[in-house]
Amino acid sequence: MTSRLLASLDERIARASDPLEDACLRAERASLLARQGHLDLARAELAALHARYDSQPPNAVVSAWLCLAEGLTAYFCNLSASSRDKMLRAYALSGAVQASRLHALSAAWLSHMNYMEQDFESMVRHIGVALRDAEPDHHTALSRACLVVAQAYHWAERLDLSLPWYARAHQHATAEGDEAMLSALMHNMAWLRAAQARRLSVNGVTNRDEICQALAGAESTGHFDERVGTATLGSLVPILRAHMLVLHERYSEALELFSNYLTVALDEGLGRLQCVMLADIAWCRLNTGDNAGALKDAQDAQTHIADCVQADERAAAHGRLAQLYAALGNVGASQQHAAQASADWNSHARRQAYLVGLLSGTVSISTP
Repeated sequence: MTSRLLASLDERIARASDPLEDACLRAERASLLARQGHLDLARAELAALHARYDSQPPNAVVSAWLCLAEGLTAYFCNLSASSRDKMLRAYALSGAVQASRLHALSAAWLSHMNYMEQDFESMVRHIGVALRDAEPDHHTALSRACLVVAQAYHWAERLDLSLPWYARAHQHATAEGDEAMLSALMHNMAWLRAAQARRLSVNGVTNRDEICQALAGAESTGHFDERVGTATLGSLVPILRAHMLVLHERYSEALELFSNYLTVALDEGLGRLQCVMLADIAWCRLNTGDNAGALKDAQDAQTHIADCVQADERAAAHGRLAQLYAALGNVGASQQHAAQASADWNSHARRQAYLVGLLSGTVSISTP
């Protein structure tokens, strides 16, 4: 399927008579290609722009667009930490020259990066800038900012507050024909549903409806990406499917997906999830009769828990390991992991409440 947004950008580039406008549009095009997962094409576009403009007197707006495009290319390659530095420079440059459209877009992307880092204070501040500076038809900035609000409320288990923001994000993405944004929306909803289903599972609660919805979300996301040609972070959907297959007790199928995509996921910057993935892999091995392999992967998972910055993910790993050691008859290890899981769940609940308070004091559905 041809991207409507990409076609629109190509038309605008073809009509551009001003070299600076052409450069900005081409950088915006590179940004979209990066979001779609076409990283080689994005890099080629950026290389051509540098070859053309690096020898000329600098222009702050062009430089800011290049920083934004380079930041997104780095981010969608492997979630590189350098992407945030590039985005901060785009934000600073666009603010200095009062390029409000670019300032809103870079603020929206910074809010997304802040969310991923759980820097909620900065996230809320950048959301405010994005929603303030974006014109009503600046769908790219508004869809991203609205999605960040939606996923933040969803992460805090306030689906009632998140759904209107998901709807706003969907409206803006649809208005612009931004299939990459629609894919991101589906990805985020599927992962957060899956996290809730996994939380219930590791706490001994089996909610078949929740599990089925989470797996359906993973499958729908994969089908949508195939249909529109999105190739961003290709391990995300297979790893999500694997986690959901674990909850469906389809352990051999889940183990095969984990085996095929674990290394890819780590290469794509998902190392913070390594403890959760290894804990589920260990559970799969145990349930397919490989007790020795299960114990080895469980020990590896425990080693990587310290690398995980999010309390809910640490709790999920500890909870799964508590189940595994209980099944192996190691009561002491099981109780230790259960206690650590409980402490992390309590920490997570406090962060959830704090985030809801921050958002409720800053944004409302009438804001955009």
